[in-house]
Amino acid sequence: MIKYTKEIIDYVKKNHKGKSTIELSKEINKKFNINSSTDNIQNLKSRIKRKEGFIFEPAKNNGCFKKGNIPLNKGKKWDEYMPKKSQKECLKTTFKKGNVPNNHREIGEERISVDGYVEIKVKDGCLNNNWEYKHRYIYEKEKGNIPPGYKVIFADGDKLNFDLDNLILVSNSQELIMNQKGFFLKEKELTKTGVLIAKVIDKGNKLKNERK
Repeated sequence: MIKYTKEIIDYVKKNHKGKSTIELSKEINKKFNINSSTDNIQNLKSRIKRKEGFIFEPAKNNGCFKKGNIPLNKGKKWDEYMPKKSQKECLKTTFKKGNVPNNHREIGEERISVDGYVEIKVKDGCLNNNWEYKHRYIYEKEKGNIPPGYKVIFADGDKLNFDLDNLILVSNSQELIMNQKGFFLKEKELTKTGVLIAKVIDKGNKLKNERK
């Protein structure tokens, strides 16, 4: 298992701009002489974002289809741009109307994300936005929408404990303070106390900034 040093973490934060995770992982492996997969670097970025509230800028869209471009096959039939042999191969994997894919998931089914969080399917389709973190889904269902810049944490650190009493709403800045001060503890009530202290510290920091 690769241990990501502070030097590597700082490098990721400083040099991620304009690069895909694939490009960044290749660059890191070469510079630090390690063999980290793209998935591991993506997980590292997720941990940095979660623990520090750091925002990674999206990669440039150089390799994707650009708005305004017209596909070469637009308005054409298969016979006009694809050989018969290729058409037959495509037909083998073309989705037939009415068929249900083998990997289809019903609404309400669950899965585990790469970060170890439980996700629940909330609507049909194959896009990632058809899934939500279960703890966020439960919190919003019982207490209303989660405001921008806020997240729901597990008081006892157990990502499988979805008791409403175990789900706490904190801002990104409050979570950062809790990480810095070591306020995340296995004892639920101690973590809740840490949240209250973090809120006081965060409020004090904002008042200081307002006076400057």
